[in-house]
Amino acid sequence: MSATGRHLSPDEVARLQAMLSAGMTPSAAAREMGCNRKTAARHARAMASGDAPAAQPAAAAGAFKIGGSPADRRIVALEDEVRRLTRELRAAHRDGLDEEAVRAILGRISTAPEDPPDWLISPPRGRGKGAPEVPMTIWSDWHLAENVSREETFGFGGYDLETGEARVRRLVESTINICRNHGPGRYPGIIINALGDFVSGGLHPELAKTDLEESIPAALRCRDILVWALERMISEFGRVFVPCAAGNHGRATLKPEFKRYVFKNYDWLIYQLLARHFEGRKEIVFSIPSANEVRYQVYALRFLALHGDMLGVKGGDGIIGAIGPIMRGEIKTRGQAAASGREFDMLLMGHWHQELWLPRAIVANSLKGFDEYAKNALRAAPSEPSQPLWFVHPRRGITSRWSVKVDPAPAAAGQEWVSWEKAA
Repeated sequence: MSATGRHLSPDEVARLQAMLSAGMTPSAAAREMGCNRKTAARHARAMASGDAPAAQPAAAAGAFKIGGSPADRRIVALEDEVRRLTRELRAAHRDGLDEEAVRAILGRISTAPEDPPDWLISPPRGRGKGAPEVPMTIWSDWHLAENVSREETFGFGGYDLETGEARVRRLVESTINICRNHGPGRYPGIIINALGDFVSGGLHPELAKTDLEESIPAALRCRDILVWALERMISEFGRVFVPCAAGNHGRATLKPEFKRYVFKNYDWLIYQLLARHFEGRKEIVFSIPSANEVRYQVYALRFLALHGDMLGVKGGDGIIGAIGPIMRGEIKTRGQAAASGREFDMLLMGHWHQELWLPRAIVANSLKGFDEYAKNALRAAPSEPSQPLWFVHPRRGITSRWSVKVDPAPAAAGQEWVSWEKAA
């Protein structure tokens, strides 16, 4: 039955089945159809078991005719896009993959390197109190399409497509709120470090079994979400710089392959689709180097942004967790950078799923939050999903630091603003 209590018509059933067959989740299909999510889920189960009644031929033909509903046209467009990209990327692999070939496939015209915008170096002049500071954040480890069971994580975890989209919305709105109401107030723009693992990618066998979407539909979903999020940031801050690095969950190979790494990675594909969408927009600049790490400068402070899985170290410590390999990796990365004339002051990364503000590195938490692996394999303490936000002053460097929470705020406990023990 539909959300209004009526049964779906044969045409509506055919459209719903078409959406489910195209890879849409029951929740997404229900939103497109305007019906109850349980109805879509029931049809999905019936289709999976082979018990679903065959759609009427007339209805099926009408569902995809020119001039059909917006939902039908969107399905056809997504299917065509997936087929085209898959076919042409395979052809490019056969012919010898390089960056120019893949950019041509994706429809990007410019192959010139994307230099950081001038406003990162020179503070804008103008009236107002205080020097303008640059807000910076890391968006990484969203793991869209992964399914985390709340029951299997003592209620501390719980993640699906709807939760992921809701957290992205809170991330964007909370970042804007902090900058508007709690930050310096004068900004030449904002820097959003997109540091990979935006899709689950079915990287491990258990993920391949339990992910809610395959990698290509998840990548297209992520692209749509990021288009909205970046448009929102452009509207608020005027100018946006997006350094991009691909993560390990986005790779399309079973094991890491270090040659042509980014060209076999769904994160890189998402970035290229975003760059194509915003082509010609002067308000936003992407940096998507083939080396998979971005070095840039904000005023006098030099940053190196990467995902964090390729620091040249392995293993952690049962007591201090990831801090050990992160610090050793930072030292090795700094040594390599110095030897190649690419020195930096601060290393930015995701990957480790915990927020760390270290003297020479900033590590982002994940949007996914606590999961079964953290509970059972790592015995890690649950952490609230978040992404970091900080501000860079022209003379004082990094000033205030924020942890942008992406779950709904708990109800106020009604406590005093401060309390202390009374003397006996």
